[in-house]
Amino acid sequence: MRWIPTFTLFLFLYPAGWFLSQFFYLFNRDISPNNSSIIGTIISFILFLVVLPSWGNIRWKTNHLWLSIGVGFENKFKALKQFFSGFIFSVFLLGILLMFFILCGWIDRVDYIKFTQLLNAILLIVGIVFAEEIIFRGWLLQEMVLLFGLRRGIIFQSIIFSLAHYRSDIGLLALIPFLSGLFLFGIVLTLRRTIDRGSLWGCIGLHGGLVGIWYLFDCGMVSFSIETPYFLMGPSKDMVNPIGSVIGITILLITILFQRRLFARTGRFLVSTVNASSKDETP
Repeated sequence: MRWIPTFTLFLFLYPAGWFLSQFFYLFNRDISPNNSSIIGTIISFILFLVVLPSWGNIRWKTNHLWLSIGVGFENKFKALKQFFSGFIFSVFLLGILLMFFILCGWIDRVDYIKFTQLLNAILLIVGIVFAEEIIFRGWLLQEMVLLFGLRRGIIFQSIIFSLAHYRSDIGLLALIPFLSGLFLFGIVLTLRRTIDRGSLWGCIGLHGGLVGIWYLFDCGMVSFSIETPYFLMGPSKDMVNPIGSVIGITILLITILFQRRLFARTGRFLVSTVNASSKDETP
């Protein structure tokens, strides 16, 4: 029965966020359904952050909640170093992708980016990516390892991360590689947390770099040739996202393969983290 709180937390938070977002109609009745949904999601995440310290105290028996999920900021230099280490790794991965397309002659031009586009990319990192990492590689990873043990916990966390990005606007043949790429990406990010000894800042840098830089590519910074095979750009002709492309999945698999020894040691670190939390110790 220990799984009930885990799987009911967001069943409460999402409806609560939606309900509270309806009050915004009192001030502006022209709010679009999409903006209302965004507001509801933001409120749900704020409620999640409010509940989280009590969750850690009652559920994990720890007073070091933020340190346990990896967002401790006691050593600012170390946190920044881990963030930029993850970010540089994302540049390296996207650089491999870009170099492949350049060598194949599938890049028409590289253009400048606008300040507003750069600002949006930064907001993606600060907002969406930061929230996702706290939820999935922070809270959810701890919960899954606590409930199901090491190996299954890592797998279940990555599966849930993948399914949380389900899209109904693409067909099944495109959805399968898209979700498969996200599953592998979830494992890569878990590995990143292990490399940084439990800190999420490297994960935020890696995840944010990939999302933010690709956003800039997609906004016109890089113009890909129409002759580029679609399966190298994304899961379908109508969805350009390298996470579900053949080359993207290949890069993720190679990343896991070359760091398999670190991945093998993930278990000892994660188990020690959960055990430390249950004993009210600093992991």
